[in-house]
Amino acid sequence: MSTLKDLNKHLFDQLDRLSNASKEDLETELQRSESIQGVSEQIIKAHTVQLNAVKLVAEYRGLNPSQKAPLIEVGDASIEV
Repeated sequence: MSTLKDLNKHLFDQLDRLSNASKEDLETELQRSESIQGVSEQIIKAHTVQLNAVKLVAEYRGLNPSQKAPLIEVGDASIEV
């Protein structure tokens, strides 16, 4: 998993596992979900910091002609900053 798009898919896959878990497997899936949620929060925070940094640079210095704004993939959409 290396992109936000991958993270999004992983989270929805976990939701499917939770909704389809048997009573015996539910506790294991809940523990897995808590772990995934904790790691996901950190990934999202790191991406938010990167996005805010790019916004600040673009706002105060602008982008030079040879520099491209990063492309951020969210779900099925690609967003240019």
